[in-house]
Amino acid sequence: MGDFFYYFTRELFLLPLRPGSRACYSGMELVPKTGPGLVICNHISHFDPPFMTAKFPRPVHFMADKPLLRIPVLGRIMEWGHVFAVDRTKNDLGSLRVALARLKAGHLVGIFPEKGIRHGKTSVLGGAEFPIGTASLWKMANVPVIPMVIIGSDQMYALKKWPSRPRVWVRVGKPLPPDKSASREELRDRIVAAWHELFSVMQRDYAIRPEEWPQSAQERWGQSVPVDAKTPEN
Repeated sequence: MGDFFYYFTRELFLLPLRPGSRACYSGMELVPKTGPGLVICNHISHFDPPFMTAKFPRPVHFMADKPLLRIPVLGRIMEWGHVFAVDRTKNDLGSLRVALARLKAGHLVGIFPEKGIRHGKTSVLGGAEFPIGTASLWKMANVPVIPMVIIGSDQMYALKKWPSRPRVWVRVGKPLPPDKSASREELRDRIVAAWHELFSVMQRDYAIRPEEWPQSAQERWGQSVPVDAKTPEN
């Protein structure tokens, strides 16, 4: 299949998103032109993958939650587009083997390490703990990590905002080199530091307003959510 279905799937999802948003991309020139790597990004909405890859210079083999790949027709197209499943209900050694195999073949593997969509205090950017499993994979794979932060894609949940074209930002940071001598905790902390640095620079460069910071789909729909799940305003 090559990369045809990768680009087909990406454009399929971007088709309605492009006219309904104003996306800004930066740091794409930092992506290594060849060789394996882990693309590690925060996860704030179902719209993240198409926005993340819209200007990304290489195909990304995404690790996705298993139920997504069970959707008729769409699941098969996603598989043809290099997406592979992970079962988040257990320690999925099968998905680990697939990830390592694709890295060994020289591909980029994309991971959302927060184990689902996260915002506010439930997210790493909001102060939650970064799961150690991704750092373990990094140590095992011994490849560069390409940190990425996305902000604003969750606004697309509110269809009424589409005519005003909400702002979306995607920024790639400088690749983090592999370090077999570092502990899992040290590697985890390096990823967290890279994410926080990217987020800080994005706030400075783009004057991101509090209402544009990550929120849940329910908040975007105007429904009530628990107070401790909301994004802090400072």
